Amino acid sequence: MRITRLHLSNVQRLADFELRPAPGLTVIRGPNEAGKSTLRRAIELALYGRTDDGAAQVRRWQAPAAAAVSIELEVEADGDEERSFRLTRTFGSGAGSVVLHVPDGRLEGEAAEARLAELTGLPTLAFFRSTAVLDHADLAGLASDDHALRERLAAVVSAGDRAFARNLRDLAAQLDTIDGAGLPAPGPLAAAQAEVARLEAEVARGEAELRSQLEDQEALWTAQTELAEIEAQLESDREMLAAADEAVQLLSEQEEAEARYERFQRAVVVRDEIEKRESTHPSTLPLAVLREGTKRLRDLEATIAELKAELGDEVTVPGEIMLPAPRWRPFAVAAILFAALGVGVVAFSAQTAIGFLVALLGVICAAFALWRRRLAFDVNYQNHLREEQVNRRLRGRSVVEEQLRQNERAREAQLAGLGVKDFAAAEGLLAEEEAHVARLEQLRAEFATLLGDPPVTEDVAVLRDRAAAEAELRRQRLAEMGEIGKHPAGHRARYDAAVAAGEAARSRAREAVAAARARVEANPADADAVAALGETLADARVRQDRLARRRRILAGTLEALRAAEQATVRQAARFVERRMERDIEQITDGRYRRVAVDDADLAVRLWSPERGDWVDARALSESTLALAYIAGRLALARQVTGDRRPPLVLDDPFVTFDDARAARAIALLRQIAGDLQVLYLTGSSRYDELADLVVELPGPTEADRRAAVAEGV
Repeated sequence: MRITRLHLSNVQRLADFELRPAPGLTVIRGPNEAGKSTLRRAIELALYGRTDDGAAQVRRWQAPAAAAVSIELEVEADGDEERSFRLTRTFGSGAGSVVLHVPDGRLEGEAAEARLAELTGLPTLAFFRSTAVLDHADLAGLASDDHALRERLAAVVSAGDRAFARNLRDLAAQLDTIDGAGLPAPGPLAAAQAEVARLEAEVARGEAELRSQLEDQEALWTAQTELAEIEAQLESDREMLAAADEAVQLLSEQEEAEARYERFQRAVVVRDEIEKRESTHPSTLPLAVLREGTKRLRDLEATIAELKAELGDEVTVPGEIMLPAPRWRPFAVAAILFAALGVGVVAFSAQTAIGFLVALLGVICAAFALWRRRLAFDVNYQNHLREEQVNRRLRGRSVVEEQLRQNERAREAQLAGLGVKDFAAAEGLLAEEEAHVARLEQLRAEFATLLGDPPVTEDVAVLRDRAAAEAELRRQRLAEMGEIGKHPAGHRARYDAAVAAGEAARSRAREAVAAARARVEANPADADAVAALGETLADARVRQDRLARRRRILAGTLEALRAAEQATVRQAARFVERRMERDIEQITDGRYRRVAVDDADLAVRLWSPERGDWVDARALSESTLALAYIAGRLALARQVTGDRRPPLVLDDPFVTFDDARAARAIALLRQIAGDLQVLYLTGSSRYDELADLVVELPGPTEADRRAAVAEGV
């Protein structure tokens, strides 16, 4: 069977999606949550109407309640029929509906389901998954588990022979029911055996009850006496424990009062020092005013130094600052005369060459006159600049001298305002005031910490004296308690352990009293009851024999059926050997050509040319072992499905393979695709080159914006 078209409407995250896979290998690629698993479940839903998720979870998340949810599947049948069929399955609030369009009509409901199972050769979802579906979980643990390869191949055979496997399960379940396997309570046979043993014990116990009646009465009296002694001692220990608890509390309160005394004593010292420092500042000016004045004084000192350095440079004026300007006009006049003469010679005589030479001489004079004129302009401009420079220097020196006098007057006024004689004294006074204020702020911070949060409002000296009085009062009360007051914690631990031991002993004594009383009350010493127990014991033995006989019959039947199963496995082994040899030769590039499959448990072995012997498939590399398992499983699937060829759905089983292993795996699938349709679901693009068709699914684009909005993004 080959799928030619799959159309989904409002199925999980796919609103309207159509897939037309190739007859061979189709790679369906997309990122996580792109809908690959939805396509796999859609195929299962189309064929069987359910998945493990349940039909209630089929509807697309954003689809309205009234929106139609449907899956359309078009296939081409195998064998002689080779006809097209179209299946439409819809899901609603109820059970939904199924319609199968066949060449000769239309089928609905159970008739459509039965015809669909006949066409596909896959009657159940479990059978479909065990033969036509493969994911990465099927390849996990093949090398690490000694039984994994054999058990997974055997599971395909069991899926094919469904009636036989069901009979085996039913017989095993009946046998387990009799044995009680997997149940918290024993099975019927074990229960019957236990009942016989219980009745035998009760009969023996009934005969001994009369003899033990007197012993039970004596045990009850002894237990009651011990209980009274234990309760008296427990009461005394509890009184001592209460005294020890009080001593521990007093000691804790004494230590807390002493800590408060130390804290408030320190607060008194800090407060006194704060008051002393507040009245002994090095400067009469506030720190901010002193700091600003010192800064202003520092700036004035720097400005005065710069002005004095500038006045130290003298203004020099050269003796001859004006340069003579070159003369250019005579050369210009000569150029004009030579040019006119040359033109006249050319015009009025036959001496053309002479005329040109005279004219050329005029041009040369003109060029020289231009050069002299430019040079004269430069000399005049330089003379002007020199004159301006001398005037500017003479004017600037008088301005600098005036600025120097103003800054010196401002410095004297600033020193007088700070009350110091020079700048060094101002700097020293600022340093002393800053250190004094820093220490004062430190003391204030410490004082605030000592007052706590919220700060106390009472006088710290009063609080200190009160804490000292409280500590002394509790010290006296502890002294009055004697040894317990000296070591409260030790005595509390001692009496706490004694009370715990006493309570445990009292609990055991009460249990002993209750048990002794129960033994007395449960010892009626009734001869008629013992006789009735004997009759019940005989009936229980009959039931035990009947269950044991039934178990022997079920066990024999199950053994015979399992022997028949072994015969089926032997037949499957020969079929798998023939199919696997071709695939194994391709997988290993001809290194392994012979395959042997064990008749008992489908264990796979290959002939090793190096050893000259058979080797277990688990001795191969992990990639070769995985591909060998795929070849074996596909061979078994072909056997159990007969002439039917269901499409293979591979949910990225090679996701953990490296590129080399994946290339070998996809090459095998490429060969299989000549006989079976293969749908490969993956998130990788490394299989695209060998695929007949690549279908790319877009990833989800929506994201939760609530957190971004809450953060102001």
